[in-house]
Amino acid sequence: MKIKYLIPTLLLILASGFGGWYYGFKKRVSTPIVEQNATVVLEKIQKAFKFVAAEGEISDIYDYKEYQYYDISIFRKKLLVRVNAKVLVGYNFENAKLTVDEELGVVRLDSLGPAEILAIDHDLDYYDIQEGTFNTFSETELTEISARAKDYATSMVEESELYTLAEEQKQDLFDLLETILISSGWKLQVSDSVLKN
Repeated sequence: MKIKYLIPTLLLILASGFGGWYYGFKKRVSTPIVEQNATVVLEKIQKAFKFVAAEGEISDIYDYKEYQYYDISIFRKKLLVRVNAKVLVGYNFENAKLTVDEELGVVRLDSLGPAEILAIDHDLDYYDIQEGTFNTFSETELTEISARAKDYATSMVEESELYTLAEEQKQDLFDLLETILISSGWKLQVSDSVLKN
């Protein structure tokens, strides 16, 4: 009679041990292993002499839709991207033509170049992503859409008043340069073509 109870008890102990081992193994296997690496690479450092004349912030919605054959939900993919961009417009003195006359103590500015976008820092928020059964977004497409959204932000700058504001600030730039040069015993001469442009 004792053997009759011993075998089920051993089977129960073995089953409990195996169950505990399996539970621990399953939990260890199903827990994802996350590895993260960060590498900072500094590719290029160079001197820059730029004058920021205008700063603007742009916020808009970029609407992207693509479909195959017919514009129905199973063939359509669509997303909305909120574009937030901070834009700096001004003058890059690498494009300027400066002549220095040491005998007369004069710095002559013959060419400055037009106002240009010096920096654009954009932030994208994807929302309302809709994918059809037969039409989904790939990572490459999302990267291309990000590039298009940045181009869209740049085109919005072209339509804004930032360039006009930068041109209005040009005289302040000349006044600042003149003050710096006078304090060093020099004079600034700006050609008429720079003043008119």
